[in-house]
Amino acid sequence: MRFPTVDNFSDVLDARNYAAVPDDWQVAVGDVVRSTPAIAAGRYKDVNLAGAAVIAAIVNACGEDLPFAFGGDGSIVLVPPEKIETARSALRAVQNTGRNVLDLDLRCALVPVKAVRVAGRDVRLAYHDLGRGRRLAMISGGGIEQAEALSKTQLGGGFAIDKTDAGGEPDLTGLSCRWQPLKTTNGVMLSIIVRAREDSVALGPVYRSVYDRVQKATAHDACPVAVSALKMRWPSRGLSIERAFGNETRKIAMQSFFQYLSTVTGLTIGGYDGRAYAASLPTHSDYRKFADSLRMVIDCTVSEADAIELILTESQRAGLVDFGIHRADAALLTCFVQTTSDAGHVHFVDGSNGGYAMAAQGLKDQIASKPLG
Repeated sequence: MRFPTVDNFSDVLDARNYAAVPDDWQVAVGDVVRSTPAIAAGRYKDVNLAGAAVIAAIVNACGEDLPFAFGGDGSIVLVPPEKIETARSALRAVQNTGRNVLDLDLRCALVPVKAVRVAGRDVRLAYHDLGRGRRLAMISGGGIEQAEALSKTQLGGGFAIDKTDAGGEPDLTGLSCRWQPLKTTNGVMLSIIVRAREDSVALGPVYRSVYDRVQKATAHDACPVAVSALKMRWPSRGLSIERAFGNETRKIAMQSFFQYLSTVTGLTIGGYDGRAYAASLPTHSDYRKFADSLRMVIDCTVSEADAIELILTESQRAGLVDFGIHRADAALLTCFVQTTSDAGHVHFVDGSNGGYAMAAQGLKDQIASKPLG
């Protein structure tokens, strides 16, 4: 099935550019249980890897680039009916690897889109074209949050994947974390989640207004994936994780070494141009997206961060939005590389020291503090 595609991110915030996902699709949900203690223990990179592993496991198992959204301490994937049992097996397997490799518990579920609609929410999909064949899924309608709620409460028949089932090993080929944390070049890595109060289900004009004001508050390119900030060392800490994921040790070691060598020296090795690949990372990153809320990780100055927080606070006091925000000095980059061709790689961005997870908690606290009635 074909879904609408837009070139400009601002058009992502227009409800007319979305189409309904069919009733017979399902929402695959995976999130890290007790992620807050793991973050407090300094393990947010591991939390990010566990969240991204949900995407890699399902996409690799299904053999096609399904719509997905990365959320920091979890992810969702939209699965068509003919791939549902394959996705179920992949979720069982990624739960197994989360426990055995990362010592993290993953809550996973497959929630029918029809069940989401029965609960009064929707799942609508559009794509943002990043150029050169790479697209990112954008999802509206409140269905992600509803699917996550159903996965926890198991209403309507129980959608959760049993954690006690033997899961085997997932195919996590292409999932890696070889880049060093991206240090801010401007002063603050700002993770932002904005949810409009009146538009929480039907994507409306409040998001576009807030986004435009945030854009005007930054006087430069706020993409956190600056080529100048991309640093790689060999061997990286991520290699031990890749080996533990079941990847062949010798192959991973050689591949990562030549990637490092090509990036540092500028040499093209075996057809691989490390610097050209690095130069493509900013446009292949998901630093801004819509997944039932507006989510961004931006690199800005302290004064710009203050101005953005003031914009959001004013909008919140006006009864338009609720938001969560988190400041850090770096961003984390988790990569899913099916091929190094332009369409074959995507890079998940999150603020360090909690990023989206802490912003999400701030959003929940803000909503919970609103007076009833």
